[in-house]
Amino acid sequence: MHVIPRKNHLNASSIIESATSHVCPAENLDGPVIVPIVGKYTFHEVATIVSGACALFSAIICGFIIAGHATNYSFPVQQRQIIRIVLLVPWVALFCFLVVLEEKAGVYIVESLDFGCSIALSAFLLLMCDYILSHPDGFDDLFGAGASSRGVLQTSGPAWLKRIWYGVLQFIPASIIIWIGSIVALALGQYCRQSNSVHFAHLWITIFKFIVTTIAILCCLRFHSRNKPKLRQHKILLKLFTFKGIIGLNVAQTFIINILAGQGKLSPNKYMTYHDINDGLASLILACEMPLFAVLMIFAFPSKLYKSSNKAAPVGPLKAIVQALDIRDLLGAIFRGPMRLVREQEREMRREDSIKMAPQGVGGGYEEDTTYGGNHERYGVAV
Repeated sequence: MHVIPRKNHLNASSIIESATSHVCPAENLDGPVIVPIVGKYTFHEVATIVSGACALFSAIICGFIIAGHATNYSFPVQQRQIIRIVLLVPWVALFCFLVVLEEKAGVYIVESLDFGCSIALSAFLLLMCDYILSHPDGFDDLFGAGASSRGVLQTSGPAWLKRIWYGVLQFIPASIIIWIGSIVALALGQYCRQSNSVHFAHLWITIFKFIVTTIAILCCLRFHSRNKPKLRQHKILLKLFTFKGIIGLNVAQTFIINILAGQGKLSPNKYMTYHDINDGLASLILACEMPLFAVLMIFAFPSKLYKSSNKAAPVGPLKAIVQALDIRDLLGAIFRGPMRLVREQEREMRREDSIKMAPQGVGGGYEEDTTYGGNHERYGVAV
């Protein structure tokens, strides 16, 4: 039988010691051996193969979706956000694979998942704003009745919209703080994933991550609830499920596994090492879920609508992808204010004649019209 010496087994006495001396439990290098789980392959090897295959499949599917939008980049203001959202799947799949592959480095890169989620979540809120603004009365829906007639100098951003935007945008710096904080705590020996003690950073980072992610998701759901009639025409529920399912599963699965591992409910055994449980398990599960979300992205964000618009793309495919990767607009909104970002979106839609929804026939259905539905006499949206 093929065996591998165990390198990650916790010493029970060190856990007791940590409760009294606030010292992180040490790892016992003399634990039992690891045995293969399938044929001659260990759990780590199987997990690496499976997560790599899922990452490759997800990247191929999302690559086709992105290529469809980049080669038919007829409405950049919306498609730029769509490309950013779709990129979340290969981003998550890639880093899940790296976490599983590199046992020692996994703990340092696993928090990168949240940064990708924060960018995609902000792009999704901006896309919903674009959908609202594409309607003839969309400006008034966002900024209050009569806002379009008052113009930019007399119209200020409503409090509810600002709260929602800042509730989502806070996820970007928070994810960076979580990532850097985890690395610093690990370097100082104060992270201690094998303990849920309040004296170590692991517990507080886990709680903070759960709170900021929940706030961002709830703010997006609040925006959808306030603008449900218009967003329903854009299959927003499918988009919500496809996109927020990734974030929700990432947070929930990681939170549960961290708590169970910290309490000793999940512990190393003859198949799984300490790193397999604390790093590899959650990333493996998430990687296996990515192909499903990649397929759902095909139906949630199709490029067919933009192909049939008969409007020439203002830039080529490569530049379209570069524009989507340039997130200075989202980062700038944190410091300059989100209302200015919405104003710039509205102006760009006015320039490019973005999409509006128009009733179709007697059946009451809807089709996408290729003209901007806003007021062309207005000077934009106020900060």
